[in-house]
Amino acid sequence: MAERDPEELLTPTDAAHVLNLSADTVRALCDRGELPALRTMGGRRLFRRVDVERLASRRQQAPALRPGAAGRGSHS
Repeated sequence: MAERDPEELLTPTDAAHVLNLSADTVRALCDRGELPALRTMGGRRLFRRVDVERLASRRQQAPALRPGAAGRGSHS
C-alpha cells in the first residue's frame, strides 16, 4: 500500500473527515490557531496532511471533555 504524502494539501472538508469533525469546526480550529492553514490566492484554506494528522493524534491522546463531567461522584 502506498504511503500518503505528509505535504499533501487537504480542503476543510477533507481535514474534517480525517478529524471526524465538521468542516466548520476545522475552520474554527484554524481561527483559534490550533490548526495551521495555507491560503490560496482566492482566500481558500488548505491544510497540510501532516498538521491534520498531528492534531488527530493529539485529540486521541487527550481525555474526552464532557459537559457536566467535573465533580461527578463527589456528593459530600
